[in-house]
Amino acid sequence: MYNQGQITSLYEFLLHTGESNLKKMLVDRNLTEGHLRFLMKVVKTCSCESFSDHLLNNTFPTMKFNALEMSMRERFWVTCCNTFEARGLLNRDQKTAA
Repeated sequence: MYNQGQITSLYEFLLHTGESNLKKMLVDRNLTEGHLRFLMKVVKTCSCESFSDHLLNNTFPTMKFNALEMSMRERFWVTCCNTFEARGLLNRDQKTAA
């Protein structure tokens, strides 16, 4: 799906970029401010390796969720990954023909 290098770069980018700049860059009609706050909560809660596992497996770290986050959980990673792909932060691995 995504290679580890891309996910590591994405994690570092999210961790070290100010939230106001991320909001300008990522928030649109699909990825809302609520999604961004939830994403930053996940990024700040876990390590790069566990972030990668959660993104690839559509899971979440052990943490408290508010009502909005509970309602977003089902399609959260799909929405985030679609936005990351649209912004050029992630690219799906292309299988090459043998």
